Amino acid sequence: MRTFIFAAAVIVAASCAIDRVQAADGIPDFNVARNCSAEVASTGIGTGVASCTKDETDAKNELDKRWGKYGASDRHACVGESSTGGDQSYVELLTCLEMSTGQFSGRQMGE
Repeated sequence: MRTFIFAAAVIVAASCAIDRVQAADGIPDFNVARNCSAEVASTGIGTGVASCTKDETDAKNELDKRWGKYGASDRHACVGESSTGGDQSYVELLTCLEMSTGQFSGRQMGE
């Protein structure tokens, strides 16, 4: 019986680890419209929802092009970091990945 319980615990732990690794396999699906609306409402600064949405869309398009070039451990760490606190940002995700690989240039989105 103890062997069964131990085996079940190992299987559950392994499946959780596999889920975490798989989460970094693809670009996460962030709700850009909701996140931009919340960001603009909470800060009250910036150029508005349209500008935020454009920046997020540009960042996601760049991620689509380069996602496979980043290591799985970097992707996993940056997905977690870009989702911390409930705020989800493709701009933050792209910046994190660029910084983790030394590719960050500090450029503006859309350039």
